[in-house]
Amino acid sequence: MPKYRQKYGQFVVEGRKQVLEVFHSDYAIDRIMATEEVAAKLDLPFEPEIVSRQDYQKISQMETPPGICAVVRTRHFPLADFNFDHGVTLALDGISDPGNLGTIMRTADWFGYRQVLLSNDCTDVYNAKCLAATMGSFTRMKWYYCDLPEVIAGKNVLGCFMDGVPVEEAQIDIPAILLVGSEAHGIRAAAEETVKLRVSVSGAGKTESLNAAMAAGMVMHMLYLGIKKQ
Repeated sequence: MPKYRQKYGQFVVEGRKQVLEVFHSDYAIDRIMATEEVAAKLDLPFEPEIVSRQDYQKISQMETPPGICAVVRTRHFPLADFNFDHGVTLALDGISDPGNLGTIMRTADWFGYRQVLLSNDCTDVYNAKCLAATMGSFTRMKWYYCDLPEVIAGKNVLGCFMDGVPVEEAQIDIPAILLVGSEAHGIRAAAEETVKLRVSVSGAGKTESLNAAMAAGMVMHMLYLGIKKQ
């Protein structure tokens, strides 16, 4: 339902889990709609607005409409709210695939990340495919679109590269910025200049590269294990 996002600063989430996630979050919800059949099957802590199956199909952005959705107001997070003096901040350079971005955010949520920096050309977090891939994790995170090299310059930046030090062997100081590039271009030159330590994922195969979301998840896992040992 792009008209909501464009005209009113709203976005749509679909499916029981996503709707419950925003219901229990700090996001403001304008409407929750469900078909009568779906509402009768779900144990919900609210009364949705009942719509016909035909009307819901007009609303839905999914190939298989789940029968329940929420119209939610967008939020914007100022850079002043970010704390770079604690833990690890995720930074993404040129992630254009919304499914990849959503998966990375969902994985980051699993490992306790709460803030994400995005280059200005990253895909929209409020893209329907991205939101679906987060499975509600976006409600626990803040993000900021920016001139990425400018914002992370001078910080302890770990960059994910094919030729870096295996992350499990690296000596990593915290706080840090974990910088991940796109599958097509990797970390671009301007952002690469900010990198203090190049890290990689160990492997035994001969494939050219890893999926960006998969690589980010592996590195986040190894960092998580390393931080727990400290």
